Amino acid sequence: MVIAKAPGDVSFDNGRRYLDQEKIQSALDKATEFGAEYAEVRLVSITDSSVSTRDGQLERAIPGQEVGATMRILADGAWGVHSTTDISSIPLQVEGTVKLARAVASRRGIKDKPVSLAEVPIIEDSIHWNPKKDVRNTELSEKLEHLKVLHDNSSDDSKIASVICGWHDEHIHTEFMSSEGMNRVWSFQRSLVNATVTARDGSDVVSYRTRHGGEGGLELIEACDLSELGNSAKISAIRLLKAERSPSGKLPLVADRDLTGVYIHEALGHPCEADLVAAGDSCLDGKLGQKIGNEIVTVVDDPTIRGGYGAHPIDDEGLDTKEKCLIKNGILTDYLNHRESAQHFGIEPNAGARAQDGLHHPLVRMSNTLIRGGTHNDIDELIEDIEYGVYACGSRGGQVDTGRGSFQFAAQEAWLIENGSITTPLKDVSVSGLTLQILKDVDGLTTDSRLAAPGFCGKGQTVPVGDGGPIMRIKEALVG
Repeated sequence: MVIAKAPGDVSFDNGRRYLDQEKIQSALDKATEFGAEYAEVRLVSITDSSVSTRDGQLERAIPGQEVGATMRILADGAWGVHSTTDISSIPLQVEGTVKLARAVASRRGIKDKPVSLAEVPIIEDSIHWNPKKDVRNTELSEKLEHLKVLHDNSSDDSKIASVICGWHDEHIHTEFMSSEGMNRVWSFQRSLVNATVTARDGSDVVSYRTRHGGEGGLELIEACDLSELGNSAKISAIRLLKAERSPSGKLPLVADRDLTGVYIHEALGHPCEADLVAAGDSCLDGKLGQKIGNEIVTVVDDPTIRGGYGAHPIDDEGLDTKEKCLIKNGILTDYLNHRESAQHFGIEPNAGARAQDGLHHPLVRMSNTLIRGGTHNDIDELIEDIEYGVYACGSRGGQVDTGRGSFQFAAQEAWLIENGSITTPLKDVSVSGLTLQILKDVDGLTTDSRLAAPGFCGKGQTVPVGDGGPIMRIKEALVG
């Protein structure tokens, strides 16, 4: 068991700042004097807490705080980047970072374009998404009480071999200043609980994972029926013990909202990231304005959905976040972008820049990504004319080759569909295919579209994301 002592926590949400604005402005001005086209400093303070229990016993409880800042300077059409935890040293690094940018520019290939940035509104303000219950005020004993409810209701069966429960909360405070005059401060919180339930029957061992959380404070955890969350995970784990192996081949597939979300995140969201498109690593290159899917398919990425795990008020280049419609009625209408990729494609910046923390530079990333609802009332209407197929639920993760436009993901559990009815439980179900073909083969969506379980996305950096949608029917997918 490990318990780490929390550092002295000071709230900076009431007008107080980590950055000395006068000194940072002087540093930004100095970068311009050295010939930089643009300069920025972004600081992120994360106050967080992680708790885990194994079989009802506290394993670790680690509160902490980290503060980091990144200075980016654009000179001669190339980036120089300096990241540090020593905030006071930032003004001393300006000249060296300008030289770094110029050194990078000197190695630019003949075919490589110099970096330039799309114009954006210049804003000075503070935005704080205050939770109903500040999670930083939650005692360890209260967190353990919630985890006990989750554990007790997921472990009360002789076939359950082990239950690992986790809690994570974080308060994110960001300050951003640029040579263009941008000066913004924002903050928000995320809260999450999870459990991994392992069941055993003789030599057969299976596990099932469940999560609940999003943007917000303690109120998110209190609003969840943790007893039902744990009980449902237990039932699923036990059911997997007796589940049959999945059939293989091209079959009709029905996906629950969790798997629908993973599909749209992996198969469409990543190829829509404009930095990948610009690098020639996307199957959607050159397809803006073209029909790439069934007309029933509309996809949005929306960081303004409060409560979604990928929600945030301002992106990491200082732009107000907004809903981005990636596909409308089957037509590719937009890429996720940041200022550099927006300028590259001559499109409007849409605030898609995200960084893992203050020590990483921003990349084009998803936030809350989902398919809009369709016209089918429920799953019964979706499956009534399927003679033989698979209904897949939950996700064990996925991966995508954005350049080839291929993807693969695994379901947590599944069932056979026979003659319009859900029948035999299945396990070890994976689904693969080509993005552009599957988008055309989506031929049914329920009306109810919403975010599913929270998740995380890796792209060299890890960021929290939300995804989901309706229950989705695909005419034919490769199941194995």
